[in-house]
Amino acid sequence: MGNIRQTFIKNIAIDLAKQYPDQFKHDDFQHNKNKVAELSDVNSNLLRNRIAGYVTRYLASQNKGPINPPTSE
Repeated sequence: MGNIRQTFIKNIAIDLAKQYPDQFKHDDFQHNKNKVAELSDVNSNLLRNRIAGYVTRYLASQNKGPINPPTSE
């Protein structure tokens, strides 16, 4: 079973990912954690980590292509 994240965490993470698309990496949580601290005014370490984790998962899901890409015959 996965964790369900709160809506405001998702909103902040998606907004940051869309405002700064070249600042975040889809496979590096530590890098994203530092960027969230740098680009936002989050004071709580727990909140920063949750936002960075969702940014990482969000970008990873965006980078996945279709499972079976269509082939032209």
